[in-house]
Amino acid sequence: MPQDNNHSSILFTIGTLDGGGVTKSLLSLLDTIDKEEYNVSILIGSYLGKSNKDVPAGVQILKNNTLSLLTEGVRGLPKLIKKGHILLALGSILRIILSTINKGWAGWWLSRLMPSIDKEEYDLIVDYNGQHMLYYMIDKLRGKHKVTFFHSDYRKWPYYYAMDKKYFEKADAIFTISETCVQSLQELFPGAANKVKLMENISNPRAIKQKSLEHIDFKRKHQYVLLSLGHICINKGSDIALEVAVQLKKKGIDFEWLFAGSISKDMDYLHYVEQRDLNDNIRFLGPVKNPYPYIKEADIFVHLSRFEGKSIALDEAKILCKPIVVTNFSSVHDQFEDGVNASICEMNVDSATQHILELLHDKNLQDKYIQYLKNHISDNTQEVNKLLNYL
Repeated sequence: MPQDNNHSSILFTIGTLDGGGVTKSLLSLLDTIDKEEYNVSILIGSYLGKSNKDVPAGVQILKNNTLSLLTEGVRGLPKLIKKGHILLALGSILRIILSTINKGWAGWWLSRLMPSIDKEEYDLIVDYNGQHMLYYMIDKLRGKHKVTFFHSDYRKWPYYYAMDKKYFEKADAIFTISETCVQSLQELFPGAANKVKLMENISNPRAIKQKSLEHIDFKRKHQYVLLSLGHICINKGSDIALEVAVQLKKKGIDFEWLFAGSISKDMDYLHYVEQRDLNDNIRFLGPVKNPYPYIKEADIFVHLSRFEGKSIALDEAKILCKPIVVTNFSSVHDQFEDGVNASICEMNVDSATQHILELLHDKNLQDKYIQYLKNHISDNTQEVNKLLNYL
């Protein structure tokens, strides 16, 4: 429930705090809001994420065990049955089957199963997740104003289109994080085009620089250190990155490539490293609460993603003034200009290898990027006002 009737109340909803870019973006946003002025709560669908403890002080965390078990899919079924929720378990099975046919309908059905957990009316409800959490917010939560976020280029993520088209028009605003993402939403949802708003991911340069000074147990053993930050998965181009590592080793480059993030099951990355004799060159750090000291240690920040909305990891690398090699995903030019503040490569092994080698061997180019980034650091914490204007 909202904490103080004298203050405006804001409820954020998200499916999970799993440590990814959306999680980091939301935590930065929550940290920016003045808790003395606003009552801030967060409803986490599945509250087992490792970042739950990172929710800023003063933010009330709302939890519901049944809701959490429903959003966990197959993993939640045994516990639903054990607790006597037989009909919900059957409904969850139907949702799992539906998801193989139509993700939009599956998300809508999940929102039907999810219990209404709070009867209070909030001044503002912010869906930071989309999909089932959007449908749930619109239909089952009470708020004077309701806004939603979409964190990517919708043209690359059309799986919920039919249902999103229905629900986007019911929201007061649809926030997204880059001009490219704004354009794709306006093109695909003309009926809600006037509701699409730009609100950048919030990054606090002062806080990031301060955290980068924390001590880490890292000793440089190679001439070059490369770093990639984010989920280790095919969507993030981790398969390309490992093959690039093979090519760098063949060319005699003395390097260590650090990967900070959780490892997906879409490929056996550990086996690949073992099989390609990369154990001395690849280091998986796992999810890192504070990645900034590692970014600070790196010579080059490498981001080979297949698609992004506007990567918060790249914003952070820019704040720490790291030379960057990045792929040409659809929204890359919202953040970078090739040869000015980063090297932009094609989404293939040869191009990525070539651009990394060029940057490693060209100190003048590194210095050019570093100096440009130093001259263009900006604090965008005022972006939060775009959201607070709905109060």
